[in-house]
Amino acid sequence: MTKRWKVAGAIVLSLVVAVSVGAVLFVNGYGPLALADRSGRVGTGTAKHRIDAALRATMDGISPSLTYAGADFEVDREHHLWDGEPSMASDVTEIIRARTVVSRVKLPALMDQVTQVWHALGSRVVERNEELHSLQGVGSVGGEIYLTFYAYETQDPSSYTVMLRAEAGGVLYQPAHEYEPLSPLGRTPRDSRGYVINNLLDDPYWSH
Repeated sequence: MTKRWKVAGAIVLSLVVAVSVGAVLFVNGYGPLALADRSGRVGTGTAKHRIDAALRATMDGISPSLTYAGADFEVDREHHLWDGEPSMASDVTEIIRARTVVSRVKLPALMDQVTQVWHALGSRVVERNEELHSLQGVGSVGGEIYLTFYAYETQDPSSYTVMLRAEAGGVLYQPAHEYEPLSPLGRTPRDSRGYVINNLLDDPYWSH
């Protein structure tokens, strides 16, 4: 092989490597637009801290305390950028489910307590839906946190289990499985509602 062909081969190999590396960076969010898209995003640690603080305040504001099954996360990533690069922005939601059974007659009292906590967190308006047994608010824990409370009927229509959700928007993307649940809660199975229903707890106050 002549020297000229060796040089040409080296140039082609360098181009192939450069294109391959560029493609990997592009797909994994390190292209030019994705790098710019990272700017101004809420850090994952900051978002987790805010979400945990809002949920912890809500849990601490319920008296007598409920017993919780665990927590899990949902991460909704924004659509790809116009050049096809993956967006680095996401909405992160932590979901906590309670094992404690709440009777129909005690449910309004529980919703009242949660409403008071969310007002203390800065939510000026807490939307309450008696038919759906839900609450929605927007608190502030160093940044806006979207808050939701749901109560679901158990197999006994006179009793409920409850779920708390806290969501932060504009968060730098990372997969849901990389977030750790609020301590000391463990991660619940994906089909966590079924898990909770099979592990319900009776409480002297809330369940009667």
